[in-house]
Amino acid sequence: MPTPIGNYFMKMLINSPLHFLLGTSFAVITVTGRRSGKPITTPINVVRIDSELIVISMRNRTWWRNLRGGRTASLRHDGKRFPVRGEIVEAPAEVAAELISYFQQKPGYGKYFNIHIDPNGNPDASEMGRVAGECILVRLIQPSNLSPEIT
Repeated sequence: MPTPIGNYFMKMLINSPLHFLLGTSFAVITVTGRRSGKPITTPINVVRIDSELIVISMRNRTWWRNLRGGRTASLRHDGKRFPVRGEIVEAPAEVAAELISYFQQKPGYGKYFNIHIDPNGNPDASEMGRVAGECILVRLIQPSNLSPEIT
């Protein structure tokens, strides 16, 4: 579980000119609170699959709920800030299907979820149901008519 201090330092590093030290798997997302209307900023792990950025989050976290219904957010990734639209995948069967592709792209991430990856890079399908019960999947899609701001 990330700590507030750890999140603070991750946000600072991702937003700094030294962001490249972390690689391209880290980003900072800013969503607008559904009830409060205030910005909520949190560091996230992202994986690019085709033209989408994919995020796995624990169901008990709350930031992603502010993206339901295709709401937009601001993402700082790889030195650029740009708008994204969120698509939340919550149904466990759908999450499990999406996780197979995710772990094939990033087999090293399987260790964080106690998932066995076979020598061919395929995750153990029987373990997907367990993880899908604990997690949700967020697709972050950049609207095609909006370009990134370099900041």
